[in-house]
Amino acid sequence: MEGTLAQWSGWITVALIVSAAVVPIGHRLRFGKRAAPDAPAIRGHVALGVSAALFAFGHTLSALMSLGSERATAGGNLAILPGCAAFLIVVAHVGIGLQLRDVRLRDRARKRRMHLATAIAIAIASGVHVGALVAAVQSRP
Repeated sequence: MEGTLAQWSGWITVALIVSAAVVPIGHRLRFGKRAAPDAPAIRGHVALGVSAALFAFGHTLSALMSLGSERATAGGNLAILPGCAAFLIVVAHVGIGLQLRDVRLRDRARKRRMHLATAIAIAIASGVHVGALVAAVQSRP
């Protein structure tokens, strides 16, 4: 099973993002309400989310080292631009998420909506990024 560091770090990042998303959703499904900002479930969500952000940074660095390879350049700008956008949105998403940790935060509902919107934007940008890379690799002779 062949794979570059960029590929593996990308898929690990995806797994961490999905795991982080499942924690608050699972809490809400199990208990019928949102977890408090200082609840153990949210601490787990934050730990997974920060780990995902660190892996996203590592993925970006490992992808930069692979930019000369045919596999990395096959997707062209259609693959690179949404990947860059996803990384920048991850930074904003983490910043918003860390603000949500403050139990005295004013306008929490607005911040939660922003946190959800950035999560959706990350999923879309990442999906386009992966889709373009997979399509490029499959269309190669």
